[in-house]
Amino acid sequence: MRIFAWCVSVLFHPLLLPMYMLFITFNSDTIFSGIPVYTQRMSYMLTLLGVTMLPLLSLPLLKWLGLIGNYRLIHKQDRVFPVLATVVGAFLVFYLSRNLPFSNIVRELYLIMVILLSGFMIVTMRWKMSMHMTAIGALCAFVFILGMKYFGEVVNLLPFLILIAGVLAFSRLYLKRHTPAQIYAGFFYGVIVVSVLFNKG
Repeated sequence: MRIFAWCVSVLFHPLLLPMYMLFITFNSDTIFSGIPVYTQRMSYMLTLLGVTMLPLLSLPLLKWLGLIGNYRLIHKQDRVFPVLATVVGAFLVFYLSRNLPFSNIVRELYLIMVILLSGFMIVTMRWKMSMHMTAIGALCAFVFILGMKYFGEVVNLLPFLILIAGVLAFSRLYLKRHTPAQIYAGFFYGVIVVSVLFNKG
């Protein structure tokens, strides 16, 4: 069971969910499915480099500087600077994607990510909230609004994502990485922030 919980945590790691979000957007049976292939490929590449690789590659430097205790980021104070690195990466991707054709939805996602993570970082300075659940909560809200606002069948994914969210919550609790309060707070924080910001877009 421990291996299963660990695998779920890795498969739905917060650094990977932006890639899943892009894939869903480009295959959502909405107007965004017609975004040029070039823009799609560049979006994937920029996201991989800026939102996934940059935060990961920053960890050895942060550890060398004594800004994190270890790579597991168990304590809340260890999470502040890695989250900051992710915010910087997301903002860089937002800026670098400005000239991509038909990339408005992609850039909106990056901007929402910057705001979401900035708020998460502020909370993390005082309290440990689940980043896994924040990310999956954000994804659930995004898929719901994408489907309802742009009339895509992607909304049919929502029950599956909610099931995934439940399994992920169980996994984080089983691994003793969070308390129930941290799990619920993370999920609803992600849902609320994305619901407010994406609905305004």
